[in-house]
Amino acid sequence: MISMFEHIIPLFELVVVSYICGALFSLLFRKFGSGKPFFIPTIIGSIFLIVLSLKVIIDGSSLHFELAPDNVFSVNHFLIDGIAAFFLLLIGIVSLSVSIYSLGYIKEYIEDKHVTVFGFFFNTFILSMILLVSSNDVFSFIVFWELMSLTSFFLVIYNHENESNLKAGIIYLIMTNLGTALILASLLLLSSQSGSLSFESFRLSSDSNSAYVKNIVFILAFIGFGTKAGIVPLHVWLPYAHPSAPSNVSALMSAIMIKTAIYGLIRIIYDFSGVGSGVTDNHEFVWWGFLFVTIGAISSVVGVLYSVVEKDIKRALAYSSIENIGIIFIGLGLSIVFLSFDLIYLSAFAMLAAMYHLLNHAIFKSLLFMGAGAIIFRTHTANMEKLGGLVKGMPWTSLFFLVGVLSISGLPFFNGFVSEYLMMLSFLSSYHIPDILIAISVGFASAAFALTLGIVLATFVKIFGISFLSKPRTDIIYRIKEVPHTMLAGMGIVALICIILGLIPFIGITMITHAFNLQLPPNQTLFSFEPILSEFGASNNLSGLSLPIVLMIFVSILVATLGFLYVVGGRTKQRISETWGCGFGYFNERMQYTASSLSQPILHVFRNFYRPSLAIQSILYHSSNSYMKESVKIQISNKNIFEDLMYGPIISSVFKTYERTKKFQTGKINLYLLNVFVIIILLLVYVRLSP
Repeated sequence: MISMFEHIIPLFELVVVSYICGALFSLLFRKFGSGKPFFIPTIIGSIFLIVLSLKVIIDGSSLHFELAPDNVFSVNHFLIDGIAAFFLLLIGIVSLSVSIYSLGYIKEYIEDKHVTVFGFFFNTFILSMILLVSSNDVFSFIVFWELMSLTSFFLVIYNHENESNLKAGIIYLIMTNLGTALILASLLLLSSQSGSLSFESFRLSSDSNSAYVKNIVFILAFIGFGTKAGIVPLHVWLPYAHPSAPSNVSALMSAIMIKTAIYGLIRIIYDFSGVGSGVTDNHEFVWWGFLFVTIGAISSVVGVLYSVVEKDIKRALAYSSIENIGIIFIGLGLSIVFLSFDLIYLSAFAMLAAMYHLLNHAIFKSLLFMGAGAIIFRTHTANMEKLGGLVKGMPWTSLFFLVGVLSISGLPFFNGFVSEYLMMLSFLSSYHIPDILIAISVGFASAAFALTLGIVLATFVKIFGISFLSKPRTDIIYRIKEVPHTMLAGMGIVALICIILGLIPFIGITMITHAFNLQLPPNQTLFSFEPILSEFGASNNLSGLSLPIVLMIFVSILVATLGFLYVVGGRTKQRISETWGCGFGYFNERMQYTASSLSQPILHVFRNFYRPSLAIQSILYHSSNSYMKESVKIQISNKNIFEDLMYGPIISSVFKTYERTKKFQTGKINLYLLNVFVIIILLLVYVRLSP
C-alpha cells in the first residue's frame, strides 16, 4: 500500500513540517513582529494539504503509513481515506484563507502582546487537527484530540487581561475535558472488544460486537463528541469561547474544530459499529438516527433563537454555529433512519445533504467570523448598537460579509441554498419510512427546520442592516478605512468559494460522493435527483434544478424588465432629498431601528423561552422642571434557561459537596493516618471476601 503512494507520503510530511516550522519560527524569530515568519509556513502547508486531500479523493484510494514505526506503543498509525481527506480539505481551505487574513489581522496585537506565543499555538492548533483526522489508533487520536483542546484553550484566553475571557476559557476547558473522558471511554470499550488499540481492529471486529456494546459506545461517543460540536444542552461553552478568542481563531474553531466532532461520530457509527456494512441488521440502529434528528432539531431552533436577539456580532455567530451543527445532525440522523429501513438511496442522499451543509458552514462561517474581525479591527467593538454606516468606509469588507450573509441565509445562487435545498428534499422523502411514529417525528423536525431557516434570515438581515447600512451611531465610524489587503484576500477566497459552490453545486456533490463512497443512483445528472425520487414513486416537480440555468433565466428576466421600462417610460429624472424625519424636520441615528428593537417581535413571540426582564438603570429630569423626565435608561436582559435551570443547580451542588469535604481537612496528621488505615483495612476485607 505504501509503495502505491510514495509520491503522496512526502507531501503529507511536507504538510507536517510546514506547520512545525511555523510554530518554531514563532518562538525563534521574536524580533519579527509582523507575523510573516509564522504565517507564511502555514500558508504553504495549507496549500500542500489541499493538494494532498484532493489527490486522495480523486484517486479514490486510502493511504496507510506510520510516522514512527516499531515504537514502544505499537501505535501512531495514520490513515487518509476519502472521509479523512474530505475533512483535511476543509482544514486546508479554511487554514489557507485564515492564515492569509492573519498577516494583516495580527497587527491588532503587535504593539501590546507577544504575537510569537500566538503564532506557536496557532500553528500547533491547526497541526493537531490535521493529525487528529489522520489518526488510525486510539493513542494517537486521544493525544491529538487533547493537543487540539489545549492549544485552542490557550488561544481562547489569549486576551487574558479581560476577566470574562478567563471565565470563558475555564468553561471551555471543563466541557472539553468532560467530552474527552467520554470519548476515551467509548474507544477503550471498543479496544476491549477487539483486543487492540488500532482502528483497523475496530473495523474488523465491528460485526462481532453485541448490540449492547454498540449502544453503550454510541451513547458515550454521542455525548463526548456532541460536547465538542456544541449540541444543546452541551453548548454552554461555545457562546463564551468563540467571542473571547481572536477573530481568526474563532474562524478556525467554528469552521473546522467543531467539525472534528462530526468526523469522530461518523467514524464511530459507520466505521466502528458496522452500520451499513451489509452484515449487521441496521434496523436496530433506528433509535440512533431518531436521537440525531431530535437533538439536531432542538439545537437548530435554540441556537437561532439565541442568535437573533444578540447585539454582539461574534456571540450571534457563535449561537449560529449551534444552529448549523443542529442542521448537520438532522441530516446525519435522517441518513441513519433511512438506512435502518434499507432505503439506501435516500440514506446516501441525506448524508450528501449533511456533508454539503458541513462543507458550506465551514466556508461561510469562516468568512463571517473574519468579517466580524475586520469590523473589530477598525472600530474596536462588536456591539451592533455602536456601529452603522460601515459600507461607506469598508466597501470590500461589506461586500464579502454580504456574501457570507446571503450564503448562511440560504438564498439562491449561494452555497447555503444548495445544502438546505437538499435537506428539504430529504425531509420530503421521509414519508417512505414504514414506521408511522418515526415518520411523524421527522415531520415535526421538518417544521423546526423551516422555523430555523426563517429566523436565520431575520438574524442576518439585522446583523448586516444595523452594522453596515444604517446611519453611523458613533463619530469613529466616519473616520474608519478599509482593512489591509491581506485581510481582504483571506475573506475573498472563501467568498468566491461560496459563490462557486452555489452556482456549480456538482463540484461539491461529486467530491462528497467520491469521498464517502455514497451509493447514489446511476446516471446522476447535475443537481437533478429525479432518479432518487422516482425510485420510490415520489413527485418529480422538485428535481432537475440547475442553478446556472436558473441564474441565466433570472438575469434575462431582469434585463428584459429593465429594458421594457426604459423603452416605455423613457429617461427618468433623479431627485435627491433628505430622509423623512417623521415630521421632526431632521433625522439622526437615535431615530432609527436598533439591534434590540429589530428583534423585539421575535422576543415577544418567544417570551416564555427568553424570559426577559426589564430594569431601569437611570432617570434624568429636566433642569427647569424636576417632575418632568428628560430621558430614561432601561436595560432588557434575557435569561439563559440552560444555565439557570440545568448548569446552575449542578454547579451549586458541586460547591456544596466541596464545602462538606472541607470537614475532613482538620490539619491533624494522626487523623489523616487513621483514615488511610481504615481504608486499607476495608480494601483488604473486600479482596478477602470477593470470589
